[in-house]
Amino acid sequence: MDTILQEIVDFIPSAWQYPYISCSRIALKENTFTSPHFQESRWKQAAPLIVQNENAGCLEVFYLEEKPHAYEGPFLREERNLIDALAERIGDAIELMRVEKELSNYRKNLEEIVEKRTSELTLANQQLQKEIAERESAERSLREFEDMRIKEIHHRIKNNLQVVSGLLYLESTNYNPNKVVEAFKQSENRVRSIALIHEKLYQSCDCKTLDFLDYVNELMEYLIHSYDLDTNKVIVKVNVDKVHLEMDRAVPLGIIINELVSNALQHAFNEGQDGGIEIHFAKKNNDYSLIVHDSGDFPKEIDFKNSESLGLQLVTNLVAQIDGTIDLNTSEGTTFTIHF
Repeated sequence: MDTILQEIVDFIPSAWQYPYISCSRIALKENTFTSPHFQESRWKQAAPLIVQNENAGCLEVFYLEEKPHAYEGPFLREERNLIDALAERIGDAIELMRVEKELSNYRKNLEEIVEKRTSELTLANQQLQKEIAERESAERSLREFEDMRIKEIHHRIKNNLQVVSGLLYLESTNYNPNKVVEAFKQSENRVRSIALIHEKLYQSCDCKTLDFLDYVNELMEYLIHSYDLDTNKVIVKVNVDKVHLEMDRAVPLGIIINELVSNALQHAFNEGQDGGIEIHFAKKNNDYSLIVHDSGDFPKEIDFKNSESLGLQLVTNLVAQIDGTIDLNTSEGTTFTIHF
């Protein structure tokens, strides 16, 4: 700004009527600018410099020698108009340059603030990323520990149930009466059906759900072996949808299938008689259906919902436990249908 004001004050004398005896001055509160060979005299023309509606100084033109009277002493009317116009333009220029300087300073300060804030945000983001990574690592370790803990629980339950099953089998060998031995076998099969669920949960990826088709197939293999079934005489068919079930549903369903299939293997077929057992399990939307069918005849005199048979009592109670319904159809063999 100083350079521009000096150039202006150097140029002004050449615009007056007597340039060779003219000199000029711009006087501001903070600085003063004069043309070459400047000196004050009594022949002066002046105009105020207004910046932001305040008097910031003045523009002055001097004649160093006396000249004939014109409009304002030796100065012409046109020179009055010219000095007023120059003063106004210089005031505007000073205001503009001050604004630009303030803007420059503001921009510089803003850039410094932005740079500082950006640096702070970068550090904060790095710290946040570090904390997120640490938290994810901790959560991952916690999940792995939880999975190991659940696997260990299922493993121990499975082993304990296998021990109980083994003890029941050993105990059954001490008794001869068929009913007592059969009671031990049924209890052993019930324990085994539950132990198998824990084994499948232990082997699953999430330790929370099991492949029900895989479970039913293995349960059938166990029951066939347990009852020494001639698979050439009695055909077992498994038609189970590929679904995964949680433990609170798998356990009661496993026991229900065990009871109904065991009942069929014990009572549905006479010795040497051909027959068939079918298990169907399907899911539609949020509803499930389980069908256990055998080709044998169900005694007409037995009310399965009010039977003295422990197995049928278990089935009825477990169906209620899963909020389901159970129906029996004996028109073609024996068909239990469960919806839940």
